[in-house]
This record gives sequence, structure tokens and C-alpha cells, in this order.
Amino acid sequence: MPHVQGHRITGHRLRSEQQTTIAALMRGGEPMALEVNAVFPKARFIHAASVGNIKRHHVDGQYTMLLVDSVVNSGKTLMQFIEHVRGLHANIRIVVMAGVIQAEVVAETHPLAKLMGRHGTSLVALRLSENKFTGTKGTDTGNRLFNTPHLV
Repeated sequence: MPHVQGHRITGHRLRSEQQTTIAALMRGGEPMALEVNAVFPKARFIHAASVGNIKRHHVDGQYTMLLVDSVVNSGKTLMQFIEHVRGLHANIRIVVMAGVIQAEVVAETHPLAKLMGRHGTSLVALRLSENKFTGTKGTDTGNRLFNTPHLV
């Protein structure tokens, strides 16, 4: 891209950045979502501990909803968020970003993969994992990420 001093530099742009909402799925998704927002500061940023935290005014006039979570295990929570966002805005582009995603949830036969296919949802993951961990609301991912298991 052009630099103000006349030469070209490597850069980045996000299509319709001002019409993008970054939703940090709490708690685990917040650190990554904050960094994504630092790179795309014109995007709207919200915290979502549950689907009810994403309201119609968060998607009205928006082009893209970026759902950011640290880990996707079964995909159940993510499916709820995707359905909710699609219910609020039929045409918004939904992109899921996760630090780690379980390999089984991207298999064509998995309910999350099917739902994402139906809704045209994109997925960006930093790592695909074969390891299986299922939270029990005891020591959840957020507590492990933030070293706060004593708060359980």
C-alpha cells in the first residue's frame, strides 16, 4: 500500500471496517478480541457473556460480525451465537475466530460445521486440536487462561 513518504509498504485493510462488530465471547475470547480490535480500531467492540448480550443495535447497519473465542470444544455455545446473530440480521457476514478449535467440530457431519455451512459462516483458527476437553462449569477455559481456578 502507498506510504505517505512516497514508497510502498506492507499493510492491512479490513473490508467495511467501520461496519464490523467484534464480539468478545466472555471470558476467554476477550484478550484475542482486544488485539483484533487494536488492529482494526474502526470496528465496533462488544463483550458477550451470553447470546442475549448481542442486541439488534449491535448489528444494524453492520456488514460483518466477528465472534471471537479462545477455545471451541463442542461448538454448542458458538452455535447459539451464530443462530442468534443470524436471527437479528439475516444478511450479516459472520466470521468465527478462535485460538483453538476441536478437530471434530469442523468435520462435515458435525452440527456446528453444518450450521456454519447453512449460514455461510467463515472460520479462522490459530490451532486445530485433537485433544478433548469438555468444561463442566468448574474450572472453565477462562479460569485456566486467566489463572483464576480458585474463583470456582
